[in-house]
Amino acid sequence: MKYENTNTVDDAVYFGIVEEPVARFLESQLKGLEDDYKVEFFLESKEDGNAMRRLGVDFGDMAPDAKEEAYGVMQALVPALLNYGRQQYIERQLLSKKKLTVRDDPLTGLFTADYLMDRAYVLNRAEIFPTTVIAVKLKFWKDVVEKHGKDSGDILVQLTASILSKTADKDYLIGRMSDDVFAILIPLVKHGETEGYLKLVDEECRMYKDSLISPALAMGITATSNKTENVQEKIKEAIAQLPQ
Repeated sequence: MKYENTNTVDDAVYFGIVEEPVARFLESQLKGLEDDYKVEFFLESKEDGNAMRRLGVDFGDMAPDAKEEAYGVMQALVPALLNYGRQQYIERQLLSKKKLTVRDDPLTGLFTADYLMDRAYVLNRAEIFPTTVIAVKLKFWKDVVEKHGKDSGDILVQLTASILSKTADKDYLIGRMSDDVFAILIPLVKHGETEGYLKLVDEECRMYKDSLISPALAMGITATSNKTENVQEKIKEAIAQLPQ
């Protein structure tokens, strides 16, 4: 993404106005769109000291059919992405100022259940969709605790949290919902992305199949497909799919 002064760009369209810190906050998501659709984002230059910038998309010498497809995607996604980024950026700034620690589960470092539900509310407010929700349950956590003690159970939970985190993109939201249940939110999920993530998780779990502490996971999956569907409710639905 270009951050230098850009006054005029041929074959460019502006899709929204954004503060530069928010644009930087969204850089990884914008880079993903650049890679997928072979476009380039840039911020319009400003000489008046105003922090707001128009966000432009340079389509370059793209073929007409490809440009039409890319334009439709940008028109749908970019305004929603900017709204989402602004909400997330403001929330993080507020949390930083208040020095809140309730967002982190002390055992795993993942989000707490309440904090993940707050993030889901932000997704609702920003009308971010589609969003995939994956609920994950450790099948034999209670057995491990009963046979080998709480410390072994904690190690299993920490190992699972590590696997879910290391295989996730940095814009995924992951929380520990209860002792042995996790939830993952994938905002603006792409075609095949959920399956790709689950495959990586499965491959990591297989590495521990012969170990005393081996994660066996059950999963429930739901998704929002339009702005009227509630991510918080989808989390509850995914968790309800898990075995008791």
